[in-house]
Amino acid sequence: MAYDIRISQPQRRALFDLRGTRQALAARLQGIVPDLPTRPCSLVRQGQSTLMWLGPARWWLMAPPDAETGLEAILTQEAASHDAAITLISDTQAFFTLSGQDAGIAMSIACPLDLHPTAFAEDSVAQTDAFGLRALVLREGDDWMLGVEPSFARYVDTQLRQII
Repeated sequence: MAYDIRISQPQRRALFDLRGTRQALAARLQGIVPDLPTRPCSLVRQGQSTLMWLGPARWWLMAPPDAETGLEAILTQEAASHDAAITLISDTQAFFTLSGQDAGIAMSIACPLDLHPTAFAEDSVAQTDAFGLRALVLREGDDWMLGVEPSFARYVDTQLRQII
């Protein structure tokens, strides 16, 4: 059976690891995102920036690659509070975009999560396994994004293409 799935080549995104208190991060992210996510494993978007809440004091900010320099300058400015640590981690993830009517089928084969919309809403994000590797999974509209370590991108690409 042929599936309606399109898979992008792995892409680099501007990616920042943010650790700290909610209050400190809210102050640093003013103007970048409207507010911080309100529940764990969820995200908020503003324009092309996506803020993901991945753990109790761990957040990732993702944006297009051409926004990296500007965001780094804003986020790493010396602040009065030292309650936040911000690290550029763009080189640690390669992102695949899966689109098409059956993209969710490919994602359900790749990872063990329940990806039904009632369990994994459009504003959900999770660090999980995909094809036995550590991965980041999120939705982007009707599409899915799958982030993996760049050194495994070729392997993941091969696995995804076997599905279609």
